[in-house]
Amino acid sequence: MGTPATPLAKELIDQLDAIALAHPPPRIAGLHVPADLQSPSARPRDAAFCAIELEDGAFGLSYLLLGDTVRQWMARDNVHAGTQPLRGRCPLELARRFATHDGLDRALALACINALTDSVWRRLQYDPPAADNSLGDIALQPGDHLGMIGFFPPLVRQVQATQAELTVVELSDDMVRRQQARFPGVRITTDRAALAHCNVVVGTSTMLLNDTLDAMLAAAPRARRFAVIGPSAGLWPDALFARGVTLLGGTRVVDGDGFRKAMASGDSWSGTARKFALSAVDWPGWKGLLAPRA
Repeated sequence: MGTPATPLAKELIDQLDAIALAHPPPRIAGLHVPADLQSPSARPRDAAFCAIELEDGAFGLSYLLLGDTVRQWMARDNVHAGTQPLRGRCPLELARRFATHDGLDRALALACINALTDSVWRRLQYDPPAADNSLGDIALQPGDHLGMIGFFPPLVRQVQATQAELTVVELSDDMVRRQQARFPGVRITTDRAALAHCNVVVGTSTMLLNDTLDAMLAAAPRARRFAVIGPSAGLWPDALFARGVTLLGGTRVVDGDGFRKAMASGDSWSGTARKFALSAVDWPGWKGLLAPRA
């Protein structure tokens, strides 16, 4: 018997199924992982990004939480650098793995969900609005209390410059200790109840992978603005907006050749992508976006 889908996973998969009736998905062209994850001698790291590329040139990114798991998977399945074990597979079938509790399966599934989204947006010639700032278009004012779910070190000084109060929620005590050593003046905790007094919340899209989004939303009842941002947040936003998310800030690959080369060499791929921001107020809904235009 399969693992029951969480409500969010089921909604996302049902939506993809409905969209696929009008826009059948292309096959997978390849899986891209950083070059060092393919080397048996490379030092394991805590996290990285992977990408699923579809045959129509669409890309979907996802965060990998799993340290050495990708290398273990490649060794287990006899996958070698330069090969494409997922080529020709149906991305919609892999997207269904988002309903499991396996971390790697969920990461690959989310990359497929994002790639399927990008594929349809390309067909519709829909260009999501560019993000104006690194906080996902969340403008802070003095007196705001920002809850940050997942640490964004480059943004700490940006937040402090606005004179807003800052509380950071992390998932592990080890991460709390490491970040407190770097930023001793910032309140960092694993207790999500610390979000109760925040009127603005920005959370990493890792919440989608570890299935904590609903719990974090419930922990922040006073949040007037709740943004989910990060390269993994490249999906149709409807299910998130229905839950109370007010802004989705994702990343879209715009230079496929440059992205492939960067991943293959281990270089930064940030210059091959652009950040976008979707607001719940302005979003027409997936049915509205797919509706024939007069």
